[in-house]
Order: sequence, then structure tokens, then C-alpha cells
Amino acid sequence: MIRSKLIPTILQCCLTAIAIIQMGACANIVPPSGGPRDSIPPYAVYAKPKDSSTNIAPKEILISFNEYITTNALQEQLIVSPSIKNNPLVDQRLNMVRIRLSDSLNANTTYSLQFGNALRDVNEGNIVQNYTYVFSTGDRIDTGRLYGKVQIAETGMVDSTLIAVLHPIENDSAIYKDKPTYYTRINGKGVFEFKYLPATNFNIYILPNDYNKRYDDSTKLFAFLNIPVHPAKTKDSIQLYAFEASPKKEKKALSTVGAKNAKKQSPVLKYNSNLEGKEKDILSPLTLNFETPIRLNDSFTMRITDTNLVKQEGITVLVNAQNKKQVDIDFPWEANTDYKLVLPQKSTMDSLSNFLVKADTIRFKTKPASSYGSAILRINGFQEFEHPVLLLIQDQKVKFSYPITQNLLRIDLLPPGDYQLKLLSDANQNGRWDTGKFMGKKLQPELVRNLKLILNIKSNWDNEMNLILKP
Repeated sequence: MIRSKLIPTILQCCLTAIAIIQMGACANIVPPSGGPRDSIPPYAVYAKPKDSSTNIAPKEILISFNEYITTNALQEQLIVSPSIKNNPLVDQRLNMVRIRLSDSLNANTTYSLQFGNALRDVNEGNIVQNYTYVFSTGDRIDTGRLYGKVQIAETGMVDSTLIAVLHPIENDSAIYKDKPTYYTRINGKGVFEFKYLPATNFNIYILPNDYNKRYDDSTKLFAFLNIPVHPAKTKDSIQLYAFEASPKKEKKALSTVGAKNAKKQSPVLKYNSNLEGKEKDILSPLTLNFETPIRLNDSFTMRITDTNLVKQEGITVLVNAQNKKQVDIDFPWEANTDYKLVLPQKSTMDSLSNFLVKADTIRFKTKPASSYGSAILRINGFQEFEHPVLLLIQDQKVKFSYPITQNLLRIDLLPPGDYQLKLLSDANQNGRWDTGKFMGKKLQPELVRNLKLILNIKSNWDNEMNLILKP
């Protein structure tokens, strides 16, 4: 009986010894195949130095598993915490992983090596989920822990490409200049966790997982907490909201040479509109889209008329703030009505004073009220939110927004279709989401919550829904 128990141990020791020898070999090794399907991921059976050892500063770590393994992007997946100057050299043979550390390690410090999802078995690809090896250069293993969740402030969604980072509070500028002392990945649910932390204060931030791991660009997604965190004192989940302080940079306009070439190719302005044939939606501006950035000529203004060319009051014409090639024409459109948009030849010009080839008139008719549906929303719990605004989303864009001030919200006209519902806490009551700011005066972004509800609108129909809002 004793002999039978020793056989697996002897076999495992032989397997580990062979793997160590093979670390220096160059031959390709083909693992055995066949047998029943393996659904159990590999697990570590031996490590040198032993996992969770203290008072060591190893230059080489060997970890063996119970079966042959392979790796996927191991160098990219491996996280050493706290950070070291030079990335460790990692190689793998058979069932063995070898890690070589070239850096001098800090005294009295707990180090962890997180392998993420880089390790898996050869035959079935079963992943060793988040395997971590730990050791300490001091006489104990630190056990501090911090965990939390990250959401994108503008959408209420999560982004698993981001990372959570920690910096000592003594260095306020570290996020701009230094790589983080500790960092960890964020999973598909937006959750992160730090383990084996010392009992000290940190500043916590969220960043993209790029090479720099610094906040060196205000167009990056970024999040921060207004107060430090301490592994022994911060017991609750940390909630962070990521934002882009500045919009993504648009492509530069044509250079002077490019603009001259463009003039030779197209000396007049061309445009198209957002009309659906000859029909106009009454809930949105009429837009004209040009090939180049344009400006309006106040001496030759556009106008809306009836079918008899009688000018109608109330038109607003503006170049779109985000897209200089687009003109937005707002007007209190009446349903099922014929209109004309009169465009003088010189009403719009580009930077080289090119204008329309001739004056133009666009004839169109607005859609009838029967083309739209109405919505009756009964809302409970809105009092728990700061200046709540209901957002109706299509194609990841806000199509309509409605401040919530009472339990019943009636929307008379909505185009048919499905709308994802989200809730904005509109702190400054300007009716739209506002981003945050970290540099200079720190300001958290306004928050959007994803209600995970779909409002389906049918034309010529009263569409009803009950909403129960919870913080």
C-alpha cells in the first residue's frame, strides 16, 4: 500500500527532472496524445523556490505543472508586482516554466508574479486561470487587498482593455512621469483586484494598458479617486468612472498645397443632405454635408419658405461644431407640410472662397405624425438621482434626452425603432453629459448608468413602459 502511494510522486519527480534537463535542449518535443478528453486545467505541483517563501531574493524561479503545458503571449501576460526595471526572461518546456530575474529586488518586499491566462494544457487548451506565484525578500508575505469596478462614465459600459494602477501618495506627479508601482488587469465585467499589498497609502488610477502606463495624453481613457486608498482601511469595493478629458484629435485639414490641388480638381462646392428621398424627419435638423470645411456668408443667408416662396420665421443655420463640413438647419417643422430650402449661390464658402455652382432650391415634405409613435413612461425611484435625464440611445449615440421631474413622462413623437435606455446624472443641468478633469482642478465626470432596458417604439401607437430606478 505504501509503495503504491509513492509511485505518482516518483513519476512526478522524474518528469520534473526531465523538464529541467530539456530547458537547455533545442529539439522540438511532441507531447503524447489520445485518451479521454481532458477538461481540467493544469495545476502547479512543484516550485523552486517554494511558493510563498520568505527571506529570499531569487534570480531564477522554476514552476512545474501536473501535465504538459503551452503558453500564449506569456511575456505580455506576465505582471510582476511591484514593478521591476527589466522584464524577466521567461521560457517554457514540457510541464515547466522558468523565470529569470536580472534586477536587484527591494528589501522587505512581497513580490507576486501574475500569469493571467497565459498558461494552458497542450491537448485541450484548458487555461490555468490567473495563476500567481508569490515570495518575499523579508520575513513575511504582505496580505493587503484592494478591489473594485470600473465603468465608462459616458456610456455606463465596461472596457476590459484598461488597467488599474497604484502609485505612492508621496509623489503627486508619478502618474505623469513614472510607471506604476503596482498594476492589474480589469476583467470583462469591469472588476479588478490587487493582492499581496503592503500596509501603506496609495493613489489609484485607471489607464489604457499601453507601453507607457502613464497619463500623458488627455484623450486617453482615465479615472481617479479623490482620496487615497489603504489596503487595511479600504474594505469596500472601489468604484471608478473612466473618461476622456479631451475629445480625440481629428485629422488635420488639407495643407495649403493640398487645398490648391483640391481647388483645381473641384472649383465649386458640392453637398448632399440627410433627406430620405424628398421626405424630412420633423425631429432633427436638416443637414447639408460638403466635401471640404466651409463657412457661412452672412451677406447671402439661407431661408425656409412655403411652396409659394413666402419666407418662414424661426430658422437657425450653423456650421456643426464637431464637423466643419456640415451645416445644421434647425426649424420648428410642422408634420405633413411642404417646404423649400433656398440656397443662394454664395451662402456657403470654403477657405479658398469657392462657392456653389449656382443658387439652389431643395423641395421636401415633412413626415406625417402617423409615422411616429408616442411613449408613456411610469418612473419610480428617480428622486434618488441628481437631476436625472433619460437618454434614448441608438447606434451608441444619444438620439433623444428628457429630464425626469415627475413619475410620469410622456413623449409625444418618436421615430419607430428600438432604443437602449440610460440615465444621466446631470449635475450642472445643461442637458448633456460632461467629462471630467484631472490636470489642474480635479473634477469627476458626470455619470451615465446603463439601465439594460430596450424601449420599442411602433409608429402610430402609444408605447408604454414601467421603469424602476435603483442607485
